Amino acid sequence: MFFRYANYTTCIRSDNFDAIKQEVTRLLEQEPDCLRIPQPPQLVCDLDKYLWEVIVRELGIVCFFNGTGGWIVGLFAGKGGWTIVKTWPVDLLCARAEGASRPRLSTLAMELGCDAFHFWVTRDINCVLLEADATGRIFISGSADNEEGKSYEFYDEQIDAPDIITQFSLLEVSQSMQAAMRVYEDPEIARIEVEYERLLVEAPDSELLFNLEDEVFKGYAERIDNALAEVIDKSKSWYVDLAYDVYTKPQSLEAKGVLLLYFQPPSTYNPHPVILLPPEPLSEDDDDESF
Repeated sequence: MFFRYANYTTCIRSDNFDAIKQEVTRLLEQEPDCLRIPQPPQLVCDLDKYLWEVIVRELGIVCFFNGTGGWIVGLFAGKGGWTIVKTWPVDLLCARAEGASRPRLSTLAMELGCDAFHFWVTRDINCVLLEADATGRIFISGSADNEEGKSYEFYDEQIDAPDIITQFSLLEVSQSMQAAMRVYEDPEIARIEVEYERLLVEAPDSELLFNLEDEVFKGYAERIDNALAEVIDKSKSWYVDLAYDVYTKPQSLEAKGVLLLYFQPPSTYNPHPVILLPPEPLSEDDDDESF
């Protein structure tokens, strides 16, 4: 069974956990009946059946079912003054609150007075970079393709640069972070692909060929996400499945030094219904999508 790569990570340019906790709490509790609660939200479904991400057929559309009955925010230490934020649902900070004129991440950046971004990968070649600066301005680049074709919106926001992501466009970031956005241009990738094709013909049963497969079949979005993790991640938290770990492996989160916040969602919260379908193997045509 083949599963496409998916990951969703927010980063805030502040290492002040107390300030972030305070502003996240203030931001979410402004919504009707939303309250911070002391314990993880009660599960309203079978964990193993609904909590994992579901990849729908060969389209690689990742769907979510908010089976926790609540919201979860996890703060993890990053490098270079960044804090890594994981949320459940994963789109919590990308979306607008009911009646709001900007995404929650934009408001949070303004209240904290610092930069923030969210990197969203739903397929190995399908990703969006949402940047928000301390004044609340946002810039969105990337591709949010869906089953109807190419989309020029990311949640309720217009995508400013709907193309392959090549850089941070709004935020001034380190050279290493900008380089991470262009990692797929690394000539070493082309060299590995040539070597793989050679071995495929000359030594199809070789261990080296098998070892090269993971690198060769990465999409460009996965490469960017991996490169950003190398630059920012200090606590091994970039790939955390937050809700799953909260309910099944809380000790692993404690070891990463996480600060967890739990919320009763607002009365206006209405997640989109999800049809859960078993994933199917990719067709041969889809296998050619590595960049």
